[in-house]
Amino acid sequence: MKIYVIGAGGMLGAALVPYFQSKGHRVDARDINKTASWIEFQDVRDYHGMHYDMSEFHPDVIMNLAAMTDLEECEKQSGRALETNTQGSANCAALADKFSIPYVYISTAGIFDGKQEYYTDYDKPNPLCIYAKSKYWGEVIAQKVSKHTVLRCGWQMGSGPKDKKFISKIMQQLKSGATELYVVTDKQGTPTYVKDFTKQIETLLEGEHYGVWNAVCKGEASRYDVAVELIRLLGLQDKIKINVVPSSYFAEQYFATRPASEKLITARLDAYEINVMRPWQEALAEYVAEYPEYFKVGR
Repeated sequence: MKIYVIGAGGMLGAALVPYFQSKGHRVDARDINKTASWIEFQDVRDYHGMHYDMSEFHPDVIMNLAAMTDLEECEKQSGRALETNTQGSANCAALADKFSIPYVYISTAGIFDGKQEYYTDYDKPNPLCIYAKSKYWGEVIAQKVSKHTVLRCGWQMGSGPKDKKFISKIMQQLKSGATELYVVTDKQGTPTYVKDFTKQIETLLEGEHYGVWNAVCKGEASRYDVAVELIRLLGLQDKIKINVVPSSYFAEQYFATRPASEKLITARLDAYEINVMRPWQEALAEYVAEYPEYFKVGR
């Protein structure tokens, strides 16, 4: 395949682009930030710029990995969040229609309100914050494309230095010399390893499976559970104390509304018998083993 990837410079793109290239596919990797030599500039908000790229490349599929994902920044810059997450999806959807190709859109478990403990592919979203709303509206637009593949991920982890999520925040504290961590138990979710997620995208594309799919690792966790497992894998159980705190402890720093539960059930993947996602503990162990320098903590 010839794959046009917009937003290739993030932690998912760092896993996805090399993987698809290793399988013999041609990838035109684009991002607003040229963080690697293999990335060319493009902005998901620029319809005409992407149209020019695709007219030259003639892709068989467009993948939209571009997103403004910092929840607090989205609250402070709601216009930019909507331009990137919603209008960006509209641009990709219009181009998918114009070139008569499938559209792969990456959504999030954050589009649910957390009033239920678990959410299937069929449950109705009710986004709470600007980030969640902008991503959900992008998802709704993506579904207007006849051949759409919308994947909802959970708490992403992977790609070492490119990681900007929870694992990264823990590692920053450990590397700065912290001997105590403060972690919440009142936020529940399903971790999502970017390498498994990439393989899930491949499985769906190869089988021409369209529609909306929850795509998360097997198992569930609180933020505390993930921190405990990471510390165990690092062999720091006797050196790092993990304190349980409520979300209100971080209210000033993380003021955007977050659902209490983002647990996704992979009902459709399981029903089609095409689920390649592994247990999150197994995926985290592989992640730690793959990036020894990133996870190296001097004690």
